[in-house]
Amino acid sequence: MRTLLLALCFALLSVAALAFVSVSSDASSIKTLPNFELKGLDESEHRLSDARFKDKVILLVAFSTWQDVSIRQAREIQAFHVKRPNVEIVALIADDLALARDFVANEKLTFPCYKSGDGPRAGQNLNRLFDTKKNKTFQLNKLPFVVLCTADRKVAFAQVGLTSEATLSEQLAAIP
Repeated sequence: MRTLLLALCFALLSVAALAFVSVSSDASSIKTLPNFELKGLDESEHRLSDARFKDKVILLVAFSTWQDVSIRQAREIQAFHVKRPNVEIVALIADDLALARDFVANEKLTFPCYKSGDGPRAGQNLNRLFDTKKNKTFQLNKLPFVVLCTADRKVAFAQVGLTSEATLSEQLAAIP
């Protein structure tokens, strides 16, 4: 049953996210992070429209608790958070609530983490976020991924796979 639940959570997150394309300087191609609901690991409800996210650079990241690459990604995000505490991190964890809580405690993560795969919270909105150049949606089927957004929610950088703290810091420095 647990395996089925984990597979469903992973599938939902996979369907929710899209492959990320490079953002060109053409204003019509710039994507904006939408508002969506989040459920904290303490089961509190949040929205990206909450005051804590207003006028802040946001790093949206998603990872699992069981993949080696996702565990390494969580550690890179922690290192980034320590060096860049002014960036608001929205970390979606693809696992059940108890395992996500244990993972955060064991890895000593100090950035905010949210439950992923809990219905249509982030998924429906993220599904519309990124289009290919041919206006076709490309479905993502693996974790981790990161999306760095400016204070006005414009996507400045997005990548699928392990992204280092150094790369994130370089991308942050490039934001005007």
